[in-house]
Amino acid sequence: MSNELNKQSWNKLSKYYQSSTGISLTDIHYAPYSPGEKELKVIGEVKGLDVIELGCGGGQIAIVLTKLGAKTVTALDISKQQLQHAQKLAEREKVTITFHQGDMEDLKVFQNSSFDLVVSVHAISYANNIENVLSEISRILRVGGRVVLCTIHPLQYVLWEALEEKSIEKIQSYFSSEPSSWDWIDNMKTPIAKFTDRAHRYEEFVNGLISNGLILERIIEPRGYTLEELNNMDLNDVPYHNHMIDEKFTRINQIIPFSIIYTARKIASE
Repeated sequence: MSNELNKQSWNKLSKYYQSSTGISLTDIHYAPYSPGEKELKVIGEVKGLDVIELGCGGGQIAIVLTKLGAKTVTALDISKQQLQHAQKLAEREKVTITFHQGDMEDLKVFQNSSFDLVVSVHAISYANNIENVLSEISRILRVGGRVVLCTIHPLQYVLWEALEEKSIEKIQSYFSSEPSSWDWIDNMKTPIAKFTDRAHRYEEFVNGLISNGLILERIIEPRGYTLEELNNMDLNDVPYHNHMIDEKFTRINQIIPFSIIYTARKIASE
């Protein structure tokens, strides 16, 4: 799995992605067409905290964290183009965020015990080595600090294609450790960027957190809005959406979750 490939692909995709996707600047998103922080209350109070977001993309979540009253917000992403968008958006929203270009597997630019809260939404699946990420998160987190990690639900890798194509033969192995390679398709069904990522089993996340001194507090598996709910909502109130409702996605999102969220707290080392 190549971080360099993913970096180049995000640089290539950024302009299209940011123009074709509606991402809230008042709520934190966890999955497409699904409830955000206002409903799920995953992160909770951030006032007075030093916060870092890993894999910040276009900066929307970092901006929301700043608006919620975080003392400082730092945001890191591997893509230069995504960070340029994030910086412009932060200036437009008149918020102060420190942006860094870098890889979440190597956070040496940050000192030990620098942050009270680490947030990462749909970025860790692109990492080569989840153990490196969790180790670095533990290192930069203060004792008593919290981490909120949202990633692709492993059931999506196992069942999503089978449900989409209504074919049992498309079911994938839950135990596969091989990375997935896939193309991002635009509105004209044209591939515009290639990515590699990998599903992480429950045991990888839970055991990885524990081995790095992070005690699991909650696991959340958000269920997406139904088509009826979406049709009765202002789409701008949905924290993450395309400009038109994807009915097939919405149907599958009622059968298996798109995302899984892990929250944990750092305990003092013995």
